[in-house]
Amino acid sequence: MPTRTSNRTAAKSLPAILPVPQNVEARDGHFAIERRAPIVVAPSACESTWASARRLQALIQRSRGAALPIEAHLRRDDLGPHITLGHRSAGPGIDADGYTVQVTPDCAELRGAGPSGLRYAVETFSQLLGRTRKVPCASIDDRPDFALRGVMLDVSRGKVPTLETLKGLVDMLAQLKLNALMLYVEHTFRFRRHPLIGKGASPLDAETLRELDDHAAAQHVELIPCLQSLGHMDHILTLPRYRELAETEMGWTIAPTHPGSRELIEDLYDEFLPNFRSRRMNANCDEPWDLGLGQSKERSEELGPGGLYLEHVRWLREAAERNGKQTMIWGDVVHAHPKRIAEIPKDLVLLDWWYEAEFDYDRVAVFGANDLEFAVCPGTSSWNSLFPRVDNSLANIAGWGGAARRHGALGMLNTDWGDFGHYNLLGNSWFAYAAGAQQSWSGSCEDAAFDAGFSALLFGESGRRGRIARLYRELGAIHDAGFDVFNGSPLQYLFFDDLESSYFIANARKPALERSRKRLAKVRNQIDRARDCFAREKATWRELLYAADASLFAVEKTLAARRYNDWRRRPKSLNARARKKLGDELRALAKTQTALVTRLRKLWLDRNETSNFEMTQRRAERSVKSLRAAATRLAKGDAPKPVETAAIEPKGVVEAVRRSLAPG
Repeated sequence: MPTRTSNRTAAKSLPAILPVPQNVEARDGHFAIERRAPIVVAPSACESTWASARRLQALIQRSRGAALPIEAHLRRDDLGPHITLGHRSAGPGIDADGYTVQVTPDCAELRGAGPSGLRYAVETFSQLLGRTRKVPCASIDDRPDFALRGVMLDVSRGKVPTLETLKGLVDMLAQLKLNALMLYVEHTFRFRRHPLIGKGASPLDAETLRELDDHAAAQHVELIPCLQSLGHMDHILTLPRYRELAETEMGWTIAPTHPGSRELIEDLYDEFLPNFRSRRMNANCDEPWDLGLGQSKERSEELGPGGLYLEHVRWLREAAERNGKQTMIWGDVVHAHPKRIAEIPKDLVLLDWWYEAEFDYDRVAVFGANDLEFAVCPGTSSWNSLFPRVDNSLANIAGWGGAARRHGALGMLNTDWGDFGHYNLLGNSWFAYAAGAQQSWSGSCEDAAFDAGFSALLFGESGRRGRIARLYRELGAIHDAGFDVFNGSPLQYLFFDDLESSYFIANARKPALERSRKRLAKVRNQIDRARDCFAREKATWRELLYAADASLFAVEKTLAARRYNDWRRRPKSLNARARKKLGDELRALAKTQTALVTRLRKLWLDRNETSNFEMTQRRAERSVKSLRAAATRLAKGDAPKPVETAAIEPKGVVEAVRRSLAPG
């Protein structure tokens, strides 16, 4: 992360704070936390102030073993050493998230511009606590750059987290000073009027969402409802009851002109949206590939390019408004029809996205020029990967952050998708979540400061070592297999590839694989030895270790598969003894992959419902089956037809993955 000039760099003597404050000054001396030193609030303090005081009390108790009482006092001048919580004047929006922390030898004073600001003051003060009960004296005056700072988590591509996991995620977001969580829903909600929609997917229900919404509100996190309303509706449109609503036989986009489409969406909105106190909702409407090509073709031609989309979005806006919500939509289709941007209702919020590092982020300027509110949406680069592509994610987050500042964005929503079964594990995304929090609060900072803050805040690592952050960076930098694949990691595709077609395996290169194997073995051992550093996040340690082992397996499998494919081209190149040796290796790999999937299932169930784990299991079982079949062919000396190398391109990737997901 390149560094933005700020006086915050003058406080390197202080413990690391994440996000890095806008204005921080280290001072001489320290404030000693005494056992009975009170946490003081005003007699007129509201419930949110008392909640922040209890949060501080719990943090000090947990980290330093000191049980401080919370007391209300009208006067503080004769109390002796104490911590005081209160408020200062503030305006609406971003200002309410601002806060100050003043630490002197006699007193620590935490003031928030609003309830959320006071909570953030508490979180910052807790990071100033060292290994002793001495807090370094400092002056901090801080506020975020953006009003909206959040995470969008996909809960529709095969994985639905437990309520416990979602509450824990909300707590983490609050620690990071993020104030929004969006759960991406296509079909994973139990609709009472339409029970078939979420059946078999461990869907969320109204009671769960309301409990989560209450928990999030208490942590100053806005739970924003999100429900697909145009494209990406294949889960619903493949059900016989709703098939007639599909725009085309592709079964991807709902037909806006079919009378039943509006009736269905109204039913879904009226049941789903009341579970959220947020005044916003995301109707999505991205990637409607077949819109206007089927049932709605005549209306589309009548309205002209982009007209059908605009008409549907306007109607969705009205449907959401009846439920008291402001509508958000993704910006991809809007960009595809620039001549119609001026017709977009001014109260829509546009969410602009792209997830590769190289991109024209300044395209959001057109939204600002048309007085449209918008947020930028980078990504964690965790999907289609065994472990996130960390370098790509950091560049993407920083690129969007810069554009957001230049063009006046509402904020940033960091997206965590789960394409093709949501193989990626949640703890692997923590680093990108923290990077999004830093970028949306105060912009880019020095890598060392970020790494130290991340490791200390989420894992309790003392000092400024940043050891855990470096593990994320090092493992997240290893994806090379000799070929590139859009929007994903080659190692993930190699993990699931079957030897018969070898679509990805045939493109892998031995030198790149051997380099990655060496690097993976090194970082895998580092993760293993760092187990004690993950005492507060044991599940995350297991997830990182699994990701390293799965990545190593993908490399070993591919190296062996390349030798198998060489034999397919030249059957006489291996004698019976050599064939047996390679066959034994392939059988051992099949056994290893089976064990990895068993291990993955346990990790999956640590944080999630069963959901649709069978999608991932089916992909892995195809790989295992192909390894065993190859071993059998080697034993018989029955070389199959040689595989032909086909260039890696998006259509081929999708076809290969769909084959791996097919039953049988």
